[in-house]
Amino acid sequence: MSLFGHILTTKLIFVFLLTTTLFGCSTVRFAYNQGDTLTYWWLDDHIGFNQTQESFIRGSLERHFWWHRTEQLPGISGSLQRAQQKLQAPVSKTEFLILRAELLKHVYRIADEVIPDTAKLLTSLDASQIETIQKRFDKNNQKFKNEFLPKDKIKQGVVRANKIIERTEWLYGNLSSTQENKIREFLAKNPIDNEIIFQERLRRQSEFMAICKEVQQQKLNQKATESLLRDYMKYFEAGKTKEQQSFHKKWIEAGAETASFISHVVNEEQNKYATERVGGWLADVQELIKDSSVLAAKRSAHLSR
Repeated sequence: MSLFGHILTTKLIFVFLLTTTLFGCSTVRFAYNQGDTLTYWWLDDHIGFNQTQESFIRGSLERHFWWHRTEQLPGISGSLQRAQQKLQAPVSKTEFLILRAELLKHVYRIADEVIPDTAKLLTSLDASQIETIQKRFDKNNQKFKNEFLPKDKIKQGVVRANKIIERTEWLYGNLSSTQENKIREFLAKNPIDNEIIFQERLRRQSEFMAICKEVQQQKLNQKATESLLRDYMKYFEAGKTKEQQSFHKKWIEAGAETASFISHVVNEEQNKYATERVGGWLADVQELIKDSSVLAAKRSAHLSR
């Protein structure tokens, strides 16, 4: 998703569903107001909840969305304002890295908030549910391979370029053939190995599945499960080995360099298109913040009855 393309994504930890819901839909406000329901459906599709889990998860999602609405949206609004301002002109690699780091702070704050309930969910999973999660991972991985990993390396580069151009046009509007060719030439000179990206995807999934199995087989308690999840989040992005961390750094810097290059290729009209697009998200977020005050008053009145 262009500027937000490198925001972390994972499965079953609610934080990343919240972020995807917020930035992944054309109408942010509508999607966000349905976020707890959409997230529940997504999770249920990946796990298959029993009645006890269903009740807990619905209540948990309602609480977390309310916390996110009242505690996180003001900070996200500020980040969007800064992003909108930056997009009015070419942006440096360093500026993109700073923006990415700022966005990740929101993500990790949510992760810290939801880990206790995530741990409670994991302690309730049975072997068949864990198998369902693995099957869903396998299905999604095959889709990833089909889409991004043709056997020919040159074709992999073409697929990567096509996706980046698609995301660029999503943010900046239509590109001219000259602009598109410049981006393709830049990417050809600055390749990233999609095979390693896929292996990192598998690494994160494997580590998460190992936690699920350890919790279920050893019947770990809440505290022990939370500890495993916090350790998982600590190394989620970059991994534990020097090789993993080196690739992660290279990948992040390559993304920032690409974003910066693109920001120098687009014209003033396309900059305006991008700032207006981000402005639409910003307006939705600010409306959600206003809605929160009204909802808070209603909740307070209901509780005081």
